[in-house]
Amino acid sequence: MQRQRFLFIGLALLTLWRWALLPTLELSPDEAALALAAKHGAFADSPLLVWMVKVSTAVFGTGEFGVRFFAPVMALMASLAVWRFTRGLFDPMIAGWAVVVLNVLPAFNLAAVSLTPGTALFALTAAAMLCLRVALLHAHPLHWAWFATGACAAASVLVAPPGLALVLGIATSLAWPNRLRHHLQSRGFIAIVVMWLAAAVLSQSWRAFEMPALALAPNLFRWIMLASPMLITLLVLVGRIILPNVALVGMRALPLGFTLPMAALDLLYGPWDRWPDTGGAAWLLPAAIVLAHQGAVFGAMPSEQKISLRTIAIVCAALQSVFLMHSDLLRTLGVPWRFAGNLPPQAEWSRFFIADPSSVMRGWRESARLFDAALEKAPKSFSMASNAQMAAELEFYSKSGSRFVDLADLQKAQDVLFITDEPAAVKPPPELEARFASWELLSVARVMHAGNEVRWLKIFSCHDYRPPEI
Repeated sequence: MQRQRFLFIGLALLTLWRWALLPTLELSPDEAALALAAKHGAFADSPLLVWMVKVSTAVFGTGEFGVRFFAPVMALMASLAVWRFTRGLFDPMIAGWAVVVLNVLPAFNLAAVSLTPGTALFALTAAAMLCLRVALLHAHPLHWAWFATGACAAASVLVAPPGLALVLGIATSLAWPNRLRHHLQSRGFIAIVVMWLAAAVLSQSWRAFEMPALALAPNLFRWIMLASPMLITLLVLVGRIILPNVALVGMRALPLGFTLPMAALDLLYGPWDRWPDTGGAAWLLPAAIVLAHQGAVFGAMPSEQKISLRTIAIVCAALQSVFLMHSDLLRTLGVPWRFAGNLPPQAEWSRFFIADPSSVMRGWRESARLFDAALEKAPKSFSMASNAQMAAELEFYSKSGSRFVDLADLQKAQDVLFITDEPAAVKPPPELEARFASWELLSVARVMHAGNEVRWLKIFSCHDYRPPEI
């Protein structure tokens, strides 16, 4: 019990440290888009996150801390749910190890300091596992825990449409063990499916879900980056032991039942998650429980070797988490890690070796300052950007209060400042150039961070908009 008390104190201190870290990292494009959607009441693919941002920014302001306030809270909730679930399934010692493993995983640490679908999916997965276990412990087919599990599945749709991974994990965890298979026909499980389907249909989320073509190679590197090579190696070793093992039957098979379908879906869909979103990596949560259990009962291995193996894995993952979130530490040590450039699709996999994944969270304050300076030269101009991600970042960090528009929002004779990060751009795109009487290159800027180029910014001033003839 003494060790558990120290574990909870550690989680509280870790949450405070994560809160302190929030203002030190600039918002990613998706986080900035969430903040703007909350501010202007616009539609977003993650309405639940928009609602959370509305609440947090109303209390703590519109800065990085206000936008991300709930991220460490959800990480704490996920950790406590994992501890409660694992303690009931195995024992307090394994529960403590599961929480420790989870909180050193790079993917979980990244989710804990950034507000993305992955942040909410870690918390929802942990809550769904805990509620499902409670439902299975009670004989009543319509126990409240079934509806709580269904609420988690429905909430996942409002976070990352269509929330397929979590509902597949629930179904597999019931279908795999023979003792639980009959629950697939129960009214409780039907209620879960109905709640999930209702959320998917009402939000029209199926339109947002497009399974990409086969892209296993880049995602293997993504797994290594977010899950730590040591922990992936342990997971493979555990798989060789646990798959033919009939000891994990009934509810003890729930963690692995959640892990397999969620990891399989992440293997196919994960490369399309934009940094720092780790939504597909939510499978690491039940995997951490499996690792903690197998680490405690790892065959006839001596206790000293078990402790050494766990210590090496945890230290490796913890160091990787630190470097992943603060890549400048690598440069301080003299390791060159360049920011991501514009790579062709066939070379996308090379980002995992040559590019700093956190580059999308760097240099936006400086970029907005340069854009504000250009606006001072053309104060009556509207603003346009070459992509939605840049528009969200510049609108969030700009001091001018300028909102970005589309061509459809313009009227005759209006001027526009068009900004792009395409290094090869020498003029506005053809569809833009054809709609204005004239244009000029107003500004060229090279945004730097830690001695590395983040992006090129080119700002064009386009004059006298001409609407298309009807």
